[in-house]
Amino acid sequence: MSRTTAALAAGTAVFALLLTGCGEDSSTAAAPATTTPAVQVDPGKAGMFVVSYRNAFPKLAAGRDDLAVSGVLNQTCSDIKAGKAEADTIAGIVKSSTNGSVSATEQEARAVYDMAKLMC
Repeated sequence: MSRTTAALAAGTAVFALLLTGCGEDSSTAAAPATTTPAVQVDPGKAGMFVVSYRNAFPKLAAGRDDLAVSGVLNQTCSDIKAGKAEADTIAGIVKSSTNGSVSATEQEARAVYDMAKLMC
């Protein structure tokens, strides 16, 4: 557990630093019409998420390609921007991050939620 907590703390710190350094704001209101999740996160932010997710949750990321991992972020951002309740969004993270017989714990899903809030 402490390894996961340390990895999450490090990942969150990296996200915060990288997001602070980004000079471009992609908050234009144009939403893609054909995407499954309504929100498509900036590719740079999605890449940072994928790297941190793989490091923090190797069992959840095992065998999944980058698109599948970034899909967890996109779906979470869609839920957050739609005003979905935090508990429902976290339950959605558990569902979307399930990898075979391995599911995210409540603590892991909450950590993904906290990271996603920084990225959305």
